[in-house]
Amino acid sequence: MPKITKQLTDTEIKKAKPQEKDITLTDGNGLFLLILPSGAKSWRFNYLRPISKKRTKITLGTYPEITLAQAREKREEYRALLAQGIDPQVHRDQIKQAEQKQQEDLFISVAEKWKLKKAREIEELTLKKNWRRLETYVFPVLGEMPVSEILPKVVIDMLNPLQDKSDTLKRTIRLINEILNYAVNYGLLTFNPCSNVKEVFTFEKSKPNPTIRPEEVPELIYKINNSTSNLFNRCLMKFTLLTLTRTVESSGAKWSEFDFDKKTWTVPAERMKTRKKFTIPLSTQVLRIIEILKTYKQDETFVFYSSRAKDNTSSKQNINKILTKLGYKNLLTGHGLRSIGSTYLNEYEPFLSPDAVEACLSHGIKDQVRKAYNRSDYLEQRRKVMQVWGDYIEQCEKSYQPPAP
Repeated sequence: MPKITKQLTDTEIKKAKPQEKDITLTDGNGLFLLILPSGAKSWRFNYLRPISKKRTKITLGTYPEITLAQAREKREEYRALLAQGIDPQVHRDQIKQAEQKQQEDLFISVAEKWKLKKAREIEELTLKKNWRRLETYVFPVLGEMPVSEILPKVVIDMLNPLQDKSDTLKRTIRLINEILNYAVNYGLLTFNPCSNVKEVFTFEKSKPNPTIRPEEVPELIYKINNSTSNLFNRCLMKFTLLTLTRTVESSGAKWSEFDFDKKTWTVPAERMKTRKKFTIPLSTQVLRIIEILKTYKQDETFVFYSSRAKDNTSSKQNINKILTKLGYKNLLTGHGLRSIGSTYLNEYEPFLSPDAVEACLSHGIKDQVRKAYNRSDYLEQRRKVMQVWGDYIEQCEKSYQPPAP
């Protein structure tokens, strides 16, 4: 006559006290409660593996988090699997793997991986703005969706409210496609079905950064020199104009980046939009500004030190604020300063090499065939070009006659 196992009761389980060694309370049909010396109570299921025919145990959870009734329910579920020749442990692992795979396939999970990649390629502030855009317009709808389920209709319906915000719409579509393309390259998708979603929308024509003609530079220099801005900001304005750099590059300039023997300034890759280090030959006019800044040096790290900023360096928006105060709102931006130089140098006679001029602006060669073979950085040619530009700015500073009051 087979041995009959007495079933456990909640009262018996609650009263059971830990001993120096493990205690086993059996409920029958493979289910038992293991009481450890620490006082922890753990449900286990003992069974014969279908293939190997060896006995093994599988943990069901702890008591009282898993009640007696729930433990029995799980036992019967596993016994039903065994009746079909399915190993409960293998079955549970397969479910976990499927859930993990489903989690990895979610748009938000792919976006997190994409973010890690982009962190090595673009400015931190730019990435922060892009991520905020995704949090605002994309994640509330697509975040918990598997990338395989994201189809054009879903994206179009989500983005329709942005039709009146042309720039935001365009940037958001670009971000979505970057992430879906990343999913393709990662092996989660065979192709990106949303690659042409932008064709559904109408966009305003992009407007270039406002700028002024080179002939208007004398008045600009006069206004800078006679502005109420402090010495550092006035020097920053002229330094940016003379070096033709982006505001983020000039405002964050560090003393360690300058080689005064070679008369160069090398901006490291992490501070360049192109993510490639860039060496700028310094004109005599730039070197004069540097000498002034050395005289009033306030910091051993940053050239344009700011005690108000968290990182002790001038903000890249500082130049735009100054230009607004000088009366150039909607007429000229910090980026527009580069356009003035580009216009003057491309119109300059005698003729200057277009490649050298573009190199001064840290622009690459657009022709892919020429780019593949031409690896020149045009440093010596740029030295001449930058001096031509510096001489023009000096001429502007000396020649301007303010209108009579």
